[in-house]
Amino acid sequence: MPPAAPFKADPARHCPGASSDIVCGEEHVSQDDDMHEHGNYIFHMTLPDVSRRLDFSSRDPSCGVLVEGEDAAEKTVDGRVDPFLFEPDYYLEAKTGFQVWPGSRLLVEALTCPKAYANCPKMLEWQRRLTEGANVVELGGGIGVVGTCLAAAGGNVAITDLATLVNNAVIPNIVRNSEASIANVTEDECCPQWMRDASTAKDSEPCKIGRGWAGGAIIDWMIPLDSQLSREVISNIDVVVGSDCFWMKKLIEPVLSVVADVFASSERHPKFLATYQRREASPALFSTVDEVLGAVRSRGWTFECHTWRSKEIEEDGDNEVFLFEISP
Repeated sequence: MPPAAPFKADPARHCPGASSDIVCGEEHVSQDDDMHEHGNYIFHMTLPDVSRRLDFSSRDPSCGVLVEGEDAAEKTVDGRVDPFLFEPDYYLEAKTGFQVWPGSRLLVEALTCPKAYANCPKMLEWQRRLTEGANVVELGGGIGVVGTCLAAAGGNVAITDLATLVNNAVIPNIVRNSEASIANVTEDECCPQWMRDASTAKDSEPCKIGRGWAGGAIIDWMIPLDSQLSREVISNIDVVVGSDCFWMKKLIEPVLSVVADVFASSERHPKFLATYQRREASPALFSTVDEVLGAVRSRGWTFECHTWRSKEIEEDGDNEVFLFEISP
């Protein structure tokens, strides 16, 4: 079989700028703020049809996420020793999870902004399913921005990542944005059982956020998924989402193996919605879009690029960010 032609995004799917229906910003955290121990900054996002701002503690300012007119915070150095430096799972990929990247904003927009995607029926269908309570597992949740926003829009979301991130970023940010825990909701608002079972992090339980639920779960992509989540949990997943999970070459196959386990075990015919940011620096370290899509094809899967935009990334120039829907 001849090699596939290099991927070229459809100009008709180009989304030149961020949707005005979402407003983001960031600010320094006061020393008196109860979230200061989790980071020096607060990244915030306001969604359409969600009544309040969602706040996220972050250890570093966002990178390439904010647009003109949105408040940005300059990076400061406080001289503190990195508290996670000697954690066993604190790899380079974990360290970058403590800040927000462009793919997160694109993914949230595509799943919560109907005006911006009026000409994309498939994304409108995903938006409808989300508002009706779709069961979502997010891979590489970082500080929890995507998963928390999808919960606020109506989804039941298990936000997963390595233990250092789940315990020190995902769960604190879920709690910060929660409206109620399981113990304080009515029977009509009952948390789905699969989410209770999926919340594997220590001393955590799903929280009500907006119209949906969010919980944290520890998942290491290097370990088979069925040894980390029960088959009962996996069988209830409607969609897997991930923001920029493939950025390193060594992560492509582990991520796709986790997704393959979901495809094989879920009874709900799930898909994988994933953003990917093209990077030009360090070609020996960073993946290419053709390497990612080649790995998808090699499994007999298909993909469709629903939207993409060019984004100037600090110190790396003008690069594209794509949103793919991957199907078995």
